[in-house]
Amino acid sequence: MQGLNKDGGISFERKRNFDTKKKEPDMFSRKAPDKPTEEEPKEEITEPVKVLDAEAEARQARLEAKLKTAKVVNYSGFAFNGSSIFALLFGVHHFIMDPNTLELINLIETTFGVDIPYERFVELVELWKAQIMSICGSVQVGFIAYQNTRQRMKDADTEDTWAFINKELEKL
Repeated sequence: MQGLNKDGGISFERKRNFDTKKKEPDMFSRKAPDKPTEEEPKEEITEPVKVLDAEAEARQARLEAKLKTAKVVNYSGFAFNGSSIFALLFGVHHFIMDPNTLELINLIETTFGVDIPYERFVELVELWKAQIMSICGSVQVGFIAYQNTRQRMKDADTEDTWAFINKELEKL
């Protein structure tokens, strides 16, 4: 029995049958060609070392601080806008469609003798939900664009925002 020890357990010894494989003809070989045994000396590619003066280092530090601020604004905005959209989609909808809310409206109507147009109120809330969610999405896209602009300004080593924007517009 192949693969078992003498006592019947699994054999973890490797079967040595390297020579029994059939060799494919060279013209149909799917293997990569063998590398020559002679090793050629490889040239080391070194990137030129950028020597930054004190002014460039200070500028990079300021750009990094602005980029960090942009990232914080983006992530905070995502948290706020995302939670607002989530609350509008599920929280307000649940509150409006809750049977207890309708009972409360009926109680207020009978107690104070007023007529509350609940259906119109629901329609108005649904319209406002769509508008507020659109605003949250638009503001978040603005935050993302701000972060991307700051990243590209840092990469271009430019501190002047309007000069950078003008340069980008000239590319178009």
